Amino acid sequence: MALSPQPLVELSAQHALTDYVTALTWSPVGNTLAIASGSGEVSLLRNFLAVPLQSGSGLSIDALGFSGDGQWLAAAGQRGDVTLWQMNSESPHEVDSLECGSAWVDRLQWHPQENWLAFNRGKTVQIWDADRAEIIASLVLPGHVQDLGWSPNGEHFAVSAQQQVHIWAVTQWQKPRYQWELLSASRHLKWSPEGAYLASANQDNSVGVLTWAQVHRLRQTPVAPTDLPTLLQGFPGKVRQLAWADIPDADKSPILAAATRDLVVMGMLVPEEDWESWPLDLHNGTVLDVAFQPKTGLLASLSEDGWIVLWHAAVNAAQILEGAKGGFSALAWHPGGQHLAAGGQQGEVLVWSMV
Repeated sequence: MALSPQPLVELSAQHALTDYVTALTWSPVGNTLAIASGSGEVSLLRNFLAVPLQSGSGLSIDALGFSGDGQWLAAAGQRGDVTLWQMNSESPHEVDSLECGSAWVDRLQWHPQENWLAFNRGKTVQIWDADRAEIIASLVLPGHVQDLGWSPNGEHFAVSAQQQVHIWAVTQWQKPRYQWELLSASRHLKWSPEGAYLASANQDNSVGVLTWAQVHRLRQTPVAPTDLPTLLQGFPGKVRQLAWADIPDADKSPILAAATRDLVVMGMLVPEEDWESWPLDLHNGTVLDVAFQPKTGLLASLSEDGWIVLWHAAVNAAQILEGAKGGFSALAWHPGGQHLAAGGQQGEVLVWSMV
């Protein structure tokens, strides 16, 4: 293993919550990081200065997200409600708390252009217009919602439930436009940055890849294997997280990272051929999260062993980051790519900046 002689990043900020860091996410505007914990805390780091928003309740926060304009922050979890803060002032303030009954809310995502928040509620997905404080749609699924995601252009919305991914055309909420049938339950969904592909990590340790240019074939009887979405198999265990590389020509030759056991398994579609795969094998504990730096092929992988590994071009290990005694739990790149934040299983929050 030959690491880079010069570090790519250096530690620039530290913070701590009282419990396991369950989620962290950067605002698309400015330099604000939101962090949540297993005891229900929500805090901000604004220009690396701590701003507490919510103290611990003993019930975890499991989903966290900023709106596309950075004006709203949503948090949800075990308590069964969604809390909304308005961020357009020096002092963020709580505006709404959406009651979801006894349902554990662990998935939420903002529309990329509108201030519409989608979140799961048992077998239902609700879409909330934060600016108007009203529900836009309530989508009923055949089983418990596993994951959800807006397409990057905001025109489609995907939800996985049981062995299907249901895809709506936005504003046409009466019924899904497409339904993607899988061989086992879909656990995680991930759109590629430009929306050319939708990946599904499945319960049977496989990953399905839907090419959006061929989505119309889901409504037709398949005649040849090429009419079906790609199924990537052979993963050694549960696929915990997926990440697409945000690089030029990603629509023609996409690169996908999958966290499984103590590995990151990489896949790349070779034009006019098939998917090629290779493992990144350096961790000694379960890999919990993977994320590409925006606009580059630099990959960060995070594991329970207390290491974050930075991989040049998702091939060669360049730098190893440490600082969480009990292991890391979550990571997130700043949208501009200049900072990498990570949370630890004992509440540590560390931020590194590009050198």
